[in-house]
Amino acid sequence: MSKKTDKSNSIVLSYRDSLLRETDVQLLQGPHWINDAVIGFYFEYLGEKMDEQSEGLLFVSPELTQLLKLTDPSDYGMLLEPIRAKSRSFVFFPLNNCDDKESPGGTHWSLLVYSKVERICFHFDSSKGMNSQVARNFATSIADYFGIKRLGSYLEVDTPQQSNGYDCGLYVLCTTELVAIHAASKSQVKGCDFLGLEALVNGKRKHLIELINYLRNDES
Repeated sequence: MSKKTDKSNSIVLSYRDSLLRETDVQLLQGPHWINDAVIGFYFEYLGEKMDEQSEGLLFVSPELTQLLKLTDPSDYGMLLEPIRAKSRSFVFFPLNNCDDKESPGGTHWSLLVYSKVERICFHFDSSKGMNSQVARNFATSIADYFGIKRLGSYLEVDTPQQSNGYDCGLYVLCTTELVAIHAASKSQVKGCDFLGLEALVNGKRKHLIELINYLRNDES
């Protein structure tokens, strides 16, 4: 194995249950599609950051979301009970269009948010229609598990749309952040303001790199 390969596979940051390698961080350097490792890291970070504001928020990892998506709802209990999903008011799931249990890859990310308060699964997609069927199918499964009636339990939300083919993951992270802040203060998802979403997305790569460097220095 070459030294270059060794370096590309080296661990940059271990944060809670997430692990970032050099190859993951490199995705933030340019116009690249971000992967499950980066999304999983930021969901871990938001979980810790938002826990101070609301214990009712739950940020589910891309890996667990993928497993749930391809698992029968009757088996959801063994996956979601350990993280007390039914006791949370708002549950955030990063969705992709991959149908492989081994990897949450695919070609597109979107966000599904279950609101216990409103008894609705909200879907946010920066490329509207691309993940609609995936989201509807998953929302049906989630509705079964959480015990909400299927009719009227799914809502496709109009949100700002990406202008390229690689920023979907960043839109998921920024949408998650805005919805989480709104839900924590207003106790609902409806009414969330997305006017600042595009600006947030434009600066998110730089913000993530700075955050990773800060956390790395903090742990050393």
